[in-house]
Amino acid sequence: MGILRRVKELFLAETNGLLDKCEQPLNMVNQYMREFDLELAKGQKALANQLFIERRQAALIAETENQIEKRDRQSRLAVKQGEEHIAKLAIQEKLLQEKKLATYQSQYATIQEQTKVLEERIAQLLVQSEEFNHRRLLLASRANVASSLKEMSQTVVSFQTENVSKGFARAEEKVMLIEAELEAMQRFQSPVNRSAPQYLDPGLKDNIEKALEELKLQTED
Repeated sequence: MGILRRVKELFLAETNGLLDKCEQPLNMVNQYMREFDLELAKGQKALANQLFIERRQAALIAETENQIEKRDRQSRLAVKQGEEHIAKLAIQEKLLQEKKLATYQSQYATIQEQTKVLEERIAQLLVQSEEFNHRRLLLASRANVASSLKEMSQTVVSFQTENVSKGFARAEEKVMLIEAELEAMQRFQSPVNRSAPQYLDPGLKDNIEKALEELKLQTED
C-alpha cells in the first residue's frame, strides 16, 4: 500500500507540474493563437470554395446565355425558311433556357452575397490576427521582464539574508587562518625564538634550578 501511495503522489505531482507548465501565460497565449490560426485557415478554405462556386455559377450563366442566343438565331432562321415547327421548337428551348437563366442569376446573386460575407469575415480575422500577434509580442516582453525581475529579486533576497552573512564568515575564517599561519611561521623562523624557547624543558629542571641558585649567589657577591 505504501508503494501505491507513493506512485499516486508522484503521478499527481508530475501531473500538477505539467498543468502548471501548460498554464504559463505565454504557453496559454500560444495555444490560443494556434486555435485562432486553425479557425482562420478554415475560413480561408471556405472562402476558396465559395469563390470556386461563384465562378462555376458565372460560367453556367454564360453558357446559358449562349444557348439562348443560339436558339434565338435558330428560330429566326427557321421562320425565314418557312420551317414553322422547327421555329417553335427553337422558341420553346429558348424560353426554357431563359427560365434557367433567371434561376441561375438569382442563385448567383445569393452566392455573391455569401462570398462578400465570407470576405468581410476573413478580413476581420486577419485584422484580429495582426492585433493578437502584436499583443502576444507585448505580453512576451512583459513576461520576460517580469520573470527576470522576479528571479533577480529572489536572488537578492536570498543573497542578502544568507549568502552575505555566510560569505563574510568564511572570509573572516580564512583571514584568521592566514594570520595564525603567519604568526606560527614568525615564531619558529625568528633566531631569538629558536635560541631561547619560551617553555621549560622538564628534563633540564634540576640543572636549571642549580644554575639559577649559582647565579643568585654571584649576584649577591
